[in-house]
Amino acid sequence: MDKNSYIFRTVLIFIVFSLAVVLTACKTEDVTKRAENEEKVLKAMIEYPGDGLYNPVITVIGLGADEPSEEELAAAEQRAAEEKQLWKDKVGNCFADGMFDTFYDKWYRTEFLGIAMNSGLTTTISQFGIQDDADQSADNIEHALVTVQATDEKGDTKSFEMDWMVIFDKDDPNLIQKIELKDDGGLNKAYTDNFENGSFPDSD
Repeated sequence: MDKNSYIFRTVLIFIVFSLAVVLTACKTEDVTKRAENEEKVLKAMIEYPGDGLYNPVITVIGLGADEPSEEELAAAEQRAAEEKQLWKDKVGNCFADGMFDTFYDKWYRTEFLGIAMNSGLTTTISQFGIQDDADQSADNIEHALVTVQATDEKGDTKSFEMDWMVIFDKDDPNLIQKIELKDDGGLNKAYTDNFENGSFPDSD
């Protein structure tokens, strides 16, 4: 091997190695930022009482209930708009363009907040991690795995392992396109069975 050929190969190896380091660093940075966004969204959906994102007004509907006045309807609409703005301020920048509204309309956005409120629970995320999609059907899908601690008014705590599938934006991998519940670890069943059986948590 002549000297020029050796120098060329050395330089080429150095360039390839440098590119690998740079690309790995970029990927790690992207994953870290996206993970922060995913954790922020999940905390908003799961942790109660949290940041005041869930404080519904109970409306009585049925025979004998008064029809809401125009003022009450207007107040309800105003409250709904304010609540949506609170969510947008909290997690709106975690989503790709136009996808926050889609997320906001999902039933599971407040499912666990509602369970926590109705069951007198304090819910927190104690562990958070990311796992690649095992199906490998797309390169922009991963799973956010969280451990949720639910503590009742007596101080008893239960732990639940949740699995959320995340589809992130291909053009900006830091941003979320969609987040979808795959497994709640049994939290729903653990607390809603009380209501189905006619037993409600103590109010004291």
